[in-house]
Amino acid sequence: MNGTALAPLEPETAARDCFPDHCNTDESLSISMSVDVHADARRLFQALTMPEYIEAWIQIPGNSNDSMTVAAPEANGYRVDHYAAGRKSVSINSSYLFCHQRKMRMSWRKTHERFRADSVVDFRLRGNFGSSILELRHMALPTADEHRWHQKLWLGSLAKLASLLRSA
Repeated sequence: MNGTALAPLEPETAARDCFPDHCNTDESLSISMSVDVHADARRLFQALTMPEYIEAWIQIPGNSNDSMTVAAPEANGYRVDHYAAGRKSVSINSSYLFCHQRKMRMSWRKTHERFRADSVVDFRLRGNFGSSILELRHMALPTADEHRWHQKLWLGSLAKLASLLRSA
């Protein structure tokens, strides 16, 4: 698999890595994917946790030429604000439930206008030296619209992350 190819996790893998207290039993409202990243686990961990790196790879759906994304640290996590036409269009607040170099779980809150969607994101890093596999599982998405929006977010973001780390 090349550095930008995204692949769905096998259902058995997704189920094994899922913790019952945070998993949505409706698999259609969960997202599971993996990407081969040409970077060691330490570097990939930094890209996933440091706001200045997150700004470089996160791809908010509907991004246009007149938009910008800003990430900033917050207590136990980070916040991502997306601005379009000079005004804030989307905010994402993420707090670590646990954070280790190879395994992270975050509460994830997306706010858009007056709508708020809470969910849970897991990252797993496999591999080490020159290449790693990043596995993502986004669970408990509250609606089909949120599932579609986050599917676009993760497809674009993980492809850009892999591309940036490959070229660096």
